[in-house]
Amino acid sequence: MNLLIDKWIPVSLNGVSQRISLKQLLCDKQEQNWHIAVLRDDMDFAALQLLVCLVQVVLMPEDAKALKKRWSEPMSEADYEQAIQPFIDCFDLLHPDTPFMQTASVTPEKGNKNWASLQKLFVGLPEKTSTSASSNGFFNTPDEIQAVHLGDATIALFQQATNGFSLGGAAFSVGLKGSMPLTTLVLSENLRKTIWTNILSKAFLLETAPELLNADIQQPTWVIAPHSIKQENALHIGLLRGLFWQPAKIKLDVNNGFATGFFKNTGMCSVPGFWQHPHTPIDMLRLHTGNAKEKPFLSARNDLPLWGQMLNFFYSQKQVNLVDAQQEGTSCALVVQQYQDNSTWRGKGIKLAIGGYVKGGSAESLAGRRHETYSLATDWENKSAEIDRLIIMGLDVYKKLNTAMNKFAFIAIDKGTLKAKESGFKKAVKGKAKQAYFDNSESVMHSILRKLAWGDIATYQKQFTDLARTIFEQIMAPYEHDPKMLQAIIESRAMLNNMLNKMGAVHE
Repeated sequence: MNLLIDKWIPVSLNGVSQRISLKQLLCDKQEQNWHIAVLRDDMDFAALQLLVCLVQVVLMPEDAKALKKRWSEPMSEADYEQAIQPFIDCFDLLHPDTPFMQTASVTPEKGNKNWASLQKLFVGLPEKTSTSASSNGFFNTPDEIQAVHLGDATIALFQQATNGFSLGGAAFSVGLKGSMPLTTLVLSENLRKTIWTNILSKAFLLETAPELLNADIQQPTWVIAPHSIKQENALHIGLLRGLFWQPAKIKLDVNNGFATGFFKNTGMCSVPGFWQHPHTPIDMLRLHTGNAKEKPFLSARNDLPLWGQMLNFFYSQKQVNLVDAQQEGTSCALVVQQYQDNSTWRGKGIKLAIGGYVKGGSAESLAGRRHETYSLATDWENKSAEIDRLIIMGLDVYKKLNTAMNKFAFIAIDKGTLKAKESGFKKAVKGKAKQAYFDNSESVMHSILRKLAWGDIATYQKQFTDLARTIFEQIMAPYEHDPKMLQAIIESRAMLNNMLNKMGAVHE
């Protein structure tokens, strides 16, 4: 199955599922309204990122003018066929010598000891050959996916290597961005235009990240294995090699045209240095620490809703720490920078899709997954201060809700006389409040962003404070008829209302 030729892309059209080729998608003159349709939201997003990466390396436009033409109208089939010729062998999933994102030399060991169940490729699914607690993020049984279409296996292969866990063990690299980085991609009017909106022109790359085009090694890892020539540094890795970096030694197990598992050997390597991936925001302070193990790419956090990091997705905020002269702030992804600079989209609003996994308590554990789409209207480029204030406001309301939960737990458990019991109870009620606020505040934030007018600040603040009060009452409801809890409820409610009222939104 060749990604540049065959029909492997899972889409739906008017509710009907089908597979289409990349040529169909990019050259269709009718501009069919296809939607990617895989298994879950994270896999849909992975499929989009994979398509963007393919088009980026195979069909990169020379400059902004060429990019605008590609975005504005479908390619001719002749242009497509000519462009893919040098790359056909690179993107063949079953190639005998250079299979896409695999190591051809990996073969079954005696007794299939190096075989892994297919679900290990799908981040968060439990799988038969692992007892890891991190492999139970989304499914309850280890045999829900036993065989998949090769197109879906390709997407999972790409997602695992680019945005997931290490398959070679903790000592080996999990990708050039580290473990579970966030991905940000700009959405457009349809799938074809969305892909081109995220393609960086050669001229833009030469200006912003020339090392990606001028790096020593351009061939992918399944053609030249990492460290097979010399110890690699991220600065020496080219665009194709980096976008499809595969740190694991694996080979799909294919039976009757379906992927049913994979064989794996010990992982390849770790790579020092910084590789500027075009799809992920960068924490500038972490970048300049000089710590080779500290990857500077942003990840979703368990202690913040995704909108709590929203400023980092849309804007580059740079300042110098006067104490130690370190550069602080963040740099949004290159695809967002180009969108902001390119005359094709200048003056328009922006719709940004963000996706990633949430790390658990250790490097190889998973706490969940996040996927949201944020839309900002015209003149969004000049709204960073307003967005910052909105985020601070929403997080401040959460902190007050959390403080009220602390108060409730303290009073409810005999005012701190039973410390051990109080600790467990406090953790439970605070955890419920945090989860409810983070989940429900996403819809609040979306509704505000759709009509952002900073004169309505009091209204926006009230939406967050009303949410905090609603969550408080929901959590208190099971305790209302317990006389021992009555004082704790009354005092913590009064505390919450007092704190929120001081913000300027009076409870009605």
